[in-house]
Amino acid sequence: MLGRVADRGVHVQGGMGYMRSVPVERSYRDARLFRIYEGTSEIQKLIIARRLLAGVAG
Repeated sequence: MLGRVADRGVHVQGGMGYMRSVPVERSYRDARLFRIYEGTSEIQKLIIARRLLAGVAG
């Protein structure tokens, strides 16, 4: 949800939404960071689950 709100905030601000002087720019950067971090942790969960299942099956 944070990503959608930040995207819309930047859209409303137009070109100024990317400038560091506008508060929505910080929210947009933070939202991107959360998206990247979330993907990384999901991949780690998959790797751990595969190794656990391989140990049980093996």
